[in-house]
Amino acid sequence: MSQTFQKARFFLVHPEVNAGKVERLEALHVEYVSYVRVCVQKMIDGRRLNIARSEKQAFFPKADKLSSQIEKNARDHAIQIVSTWAKSRYAIKVKGLIPKAKKAGEITPEQAKALYTVGKYLRDQPGKGVTQADVDLYWQILDERGGRKPEVSDALPMRLSEMTARLEDPKENGAVLADLWLRVSSLEARKSIWLPLAGSPYVSRADQVSKGILARKTKKGLWRFEAVEQREWVIPEPSDLPEDAPRLGVDVGLNVLAATSDGDLYGASFKPQFDRLYKKVRDLRANRMRQGLRDNSPRLDHLESKLSGMIKTETGRIANDLVRRHPDTVFVLEDLDLRGCRGQKRFAYRVLAKALASKAPVEVVNPAYTSQECPSCGYISRSNRSGTSFSCRSCGRKAHADWVGASGILRRSGDNDIGCGDHPSSVKATLRRRYLLSRSSPARSSPSGDHEPSPLGRSLTTCEAGTGSNLVPTPTC
Repeated sequence: MSQTFQKARFFLVHPEVNAGKVERLEALHVEYVSYVRVCVQKMIDGRRLNIARSEKQAFFPKADKLSSQIEKNARDHAIQIVSTWAKSRYAIKVKGLIPKAKKAGEITPEQAKALYTVGKYLRDQPGKGVTQADVDLYWQILDERGGRKPEVSDALPMRLSEMTARLEDPKENGAVLADLWLRVSSLEARKSIWLPLAGSPYVSRADQVSKGILARKTKKGLWRFEAVEQREWVIPEPSDLPEDAPRLGVDVGLNVLAATSDGDLYGASFKPQFDRLYKKVRDLRANRMRQGLRDNSPRLDHLESKLSGMIKTETGRIANDLVRRHPDTVFVLEDLDLRGCRGQKRFAYRVLAKALASKAPVEVVNPAYTSQECPSCGYISRSNRSGTSFSCRSCGRKAHADWVGASGILRRSGDNDIGCGDHPSSVKATLRRRYLLSRSSPARSSPSGDHEPSPLGRSLTTCEAGTGSNLVPTPTC
């Protein structure tokens, strides 16, 4: 399976760059920002939320000093600024005002429908159920209740397409101080600015990044150029690896982001932080529903975005750590139905599964009763587990419950009797039959056929933070 890696990479102008080149670049930036500001104001004055490609040449004024290609980049940048502003105003302001105005009798149902269409699809021309009066009414709402119009800052970055900026490798006989060179169109016709760059540790050649550069000036006055690194790599399928390739069960636990079948626990300190923010989001949403405010607020959107960002960051770090510590390993995960999950497990499972699948071979198995099955005798019962503690009601085996779940997932790998599509009742009958057979046949050391219970590993016999205990009884630290 082929995967494409895309990551933003930053390049700084080399400290020994000629000062005249920087001055020419800054002069280009001043003209670029000035023209974008003119285009944005032109759209606001013309009551336009978007501009079709065929209209750009006739609608926008011509730039006096910019080249035709940079002029195109500036126009597209201006359209993006106005369109983004219009979308945010619709979501935050206008969308909530329309039903109130309709309820108060200020607008008709037909007008309300047209206003929704204008805001959602950025329609600024009459047609398809939208009249010019509807467009004018929408702009009246924006003028009176939409807040400030978009403004173009002097620090606006420059968007440079492949026609206006290109990264190039240093020539063998040329200057050697630069890791890469950036060729940028200037205000002078047929004269480019050649800027030496200090290379990124992740990029050694110009062909490792996609075409197109974003140039911005930092608060310290340094020019920074952003490009997207693109790299492809092949992730082997589990069937492509040898039959004896190591496998590792990974489970999203109650108080940890990931528990492995070899006894390691990841993200134990993350749970309290997540719970505090999750409770704040839940309470805020419940409070808005009690007041009849079903739409999201900017604060709620910010908190939910922060919640998702926390999960993605931490699970990505854990996935990288797992792949680094277990090379050439098949990671076994649950084929989990998330409809009954809440809180951390619901957030973390899909993100962790996606992160692992993008870096290493992954196998999914039926998750039924993996956290209730005793790894020693095979007895299954909901009473075996209480929070993070596991104590078998049949044989007395005690262990960390999250480790039991991860080890159960690992044992399920390669189990021909239990497939991902099997109903939980069928899985329970199979496990029950194996348990009874093991009780009647003491010679059978494993209730799951050829799968032996995981032995005591070093990480399972310690009380250190970040490990799951696998002792009977659990020792005190």
